[in-house]
Parts: sequence; C-alpha cells; structure tokens
Amino acid sequence: MTGFAEHVRKRGARSLATFGDSITEGMSASAPEKRWANLLATFLRVDRLANKGIAGTVMQQSPMADGKPKPNSGRARYERDLLGSDRADVIAILYGFNDARYIGAPETFHHANFVRDYKEVLAGLFAAGYRPEDICIGSPPHIPDAGFHVGTAGFTGQTREAFQAYVETVKQIAREAGTFYAPVNERMGAEGGDLLLSEDHVHPNDAGHAKIAEIFADATRLGGYGARSNRAEGPRNAKQSAA
Repeated sequence: MTGFAEHVRKRGARSLATFGDSITEGMSASAPEKRWANLLATFLRVDRLANKGIAGTVMQQSPMADGKPKPNSGRARYERDLLGSDRADVIAILYGFNDARYIGAPETFHHANFVRDYKEVLAGLFAAGYRPEDICIGSPPHIPDAGFHVGTAGFTGQTREAFQAYVETVKQIAREAGTFYAPVNERMGAEGGDLLLSEDHVHPNDAGHAKIAEIFADATRLGGYGARSNRAEGPRNAKQSAA
C-alpha cells in the first residue's frame, strides 16, 4: 500500500503546507529543523514548506466559556492560510489535540461541532481543487495522564476516554473523505508513549516530533473511503466564517 511520502514523491509535488496548533508550530522542538513539519518536508522531498501551525488554536469555531470562538480556529482561517498566496501542492493537518482537551463550555464547544467544522474545512479544500489524495490528516498526538492536569482555564480535567474518542473520529473523517490517514496517537502510544513528550507533559520533544513526521510519511488511505463522503459539498457559510 502506497504511503503518503511515496505518493507525494511520485506525484512530483514541490510544496507542503502543515496546518495545526502549537505542536505543528513546533513548540518544544530544540530547533526549527527538528519540528515535525520540517522533518516531513524532508521526507517528502519538497522545495517549500508553509508551516501554518498557530499555538493555542483549535479546529472548531465554537463559542468557548467567554461566549466567543477561540481566535484563529482552523475553521475560520483555512481559506486564508491554505488557499491564499502560500497555497501548497499537498497538505498535512494535525488538529484535534486542543479540541479534545477543552471542557470549559460543553454546551457549545464539543465533539459534534469538531466533526462538523473539520468536515467543512475538507469540503472547502476539495471545492478549491484539492483531491483527497493531496491531503493527509493525523489523529491527535499522544498525551500522558499528567497532561490532563496542565493548561489554561478549560483545558484541564478531561478524561482519557473522552480524549481518545477524538482519535477514532479523525480516523473516521479520513475514511469518509478519502484522505491519507496518519495514526499519530496510535503509533506514538505504541512506539514510545510518554518518552516522546517534553517536560511540560503536552508538547512532543525532538524524538516525538521525529515520530510524528515518520507517521505522516507512512500514512495510508483507509479501506472503504468515500462511502459517506461529503466532499462534493462546499462549506457552510464559508465567506461569512472565514478569517
């Protein structure tokens, strides 16, 4: 089965965009070249990397405890960051970690809205000309038990069971959309676990960044993809919601 890196190289893609939160931005990597985004670009042999990771962001554009969406959500900014002047040939998305951790506004910020907004981002990318095989999405990275007690208001106190539900959800989104799927959470947990995390118990260390890059490079498309895909549909209210 063809992996994402092999597919990208055979396609002759020359540029990569990465999209996510502080883990994608590269927090806790010892140097820029140690970030998973940079390492993945090396695996793919592309000439240009557009790293669109922004620390503290989430995918869903849902009201938080203060009644307002968190700034720079993936749903709000994907048109600006992925379809603008930095548009790349292929995209790697790593979102869901902060969405899964946040428990501060359960009536408005929750799992169902994460699914809705993730699917709308993918639908918007497909409508803009990306093919499912141009995109790889990864499950939320591994978090140790201690990590559930670290964070700002609303980002502490989540349960393991609720967090892991987002892992299976991202996998299902990938299957339905036909994108490549990187089992980041699954393989980090099995191939190093807590040893891949920095001292803050949240962000990956250099070994963790290297593992995430490896997992994205090895990503495959799942069987049964496209069975219930909404990729022919454009995003709801894209113009009104885009940043």
